[in-house]
Amino acid sequence: MRALFPTFVLQKPLKLDPKIHRELKRTTLKLPEVDEAGMSWSTKNYPNGYTSYGSLSELHRQFTVFDTLKKSLDREVKAFCKKAGITFQRGELRLSSLWVNIMPKNCYHAFHAHPNSIVSGTYYLNVPKKTSPLRLEDPRVGLFMACPPRPIRVDLLPRAGEVILFESWLKHEVPPHYTEEERLSVSFNYDWIQD
Repeated sequence: MRALFPTFVLQKPLKLDPKIHRELKRTTLKLPEVDEAGMSWSTKNYPNGYTSYGSLSELHRQFTVFDTLKKSLDREVKAFCKKAGITFQRGELRLSSLWVNIMPKNCYHAFHAHPNSIVSGTYYLNVPKKTSPLRLEDPRVGLFMACPPRPIRVDLLPRAGEVILFESWLKHEVPPHYTEEERLSVSFNYDWIQD
């Protein structure tokens, strides 16, 4: 038996200096204080929480600490692509967007994919106990016909300091976060750039 067309997901600790990790947390927590546009966007699109996705989505170009994170992510994404058999005969894979997420109690992020990107992921800065998982949906679910019941979703429980990578077409969500402590993360997309 062979596995055809597998779905690749990587979850592992990211090798990052603890000082950089702490500085990423500090910077993430300060952003809502200065990002009025992001707060407004989050009110409409990120219930009960804050994300800089709609306002400051290229943090690696604006803050040195996020550029340092980018360098570590570049290595992991390159290795992920190699293992997943993602190759480019021309052009290159490049970090196109990087933003932060702050999930307080009752915040959630509904099922979605990241169109126009190749690899997406999240680096976790703070993950409270009993946090919500990252929930992934089987990409074949719309094609199941006359099938016996089977699991169509997989839950990954992240830890602080870990990165999760996946191909951008994979639908995912974060169910409601019910703990008092905030969950902090940095999400990102890598695009195929053909100059």
